[in-house]
Amino acid sequence: MNGLSLILESASTSSGSAGGSIWGMLAIYAVFILILYFILIRPQRKQQKETQKMQDNVKNGDWVLLNDGMYGKVVNSINDCVIVELGTNKSVMVPVLRSQIAGVQEPNLSENKAEEKDAEPTDAVVGDDVEEDGLSNYEKAAIEKGEKKKGLFRKKK
Repeated sequence: MNGLSLILESASTSSGSAGGSIWGMLAIYAVFILILYFILIRPQRKQQKETQKMQDNVKNGDWVLLNDGMYGKVVNSINDCVIVELGTNKSVMVPVLRSQIAGVQEPNLSENKAEEKDAEPTDAVVGDDVEEDGLSNYEKAAIEKGEKKKGLFRKKK
């Protein structure tokens, strides 16, 4: 009978440990889901609420940036649509869904000053900035002396 009691005891302990491992795995999955919620889902919902609030607070006269990259001025607002005046012509008015407004901002229409061009190098082959050209010391000396570079593609006389 000792053999039978040992088998029953081992069966009862193994079923108890199996139940414990299932709860442990469920706890690990629950923690994993909570981490995903706080890292991915919660910030996305917060951003969606802010965007929805911004879209609902658009009023007449506001400059808006649409999702397709066009700027316009809100002329009228009707239910879920806003009438946006595009361009400076003041005759192009387009109805746009509020959900297509990416932001409330005015376009930057000021002209940028042309940047000064860098001075052209004096030598047609290599500029005065020999260090930046990545030449070896031999090539630098050859250019300073005015020697022609010898190689596969040199001109034959």
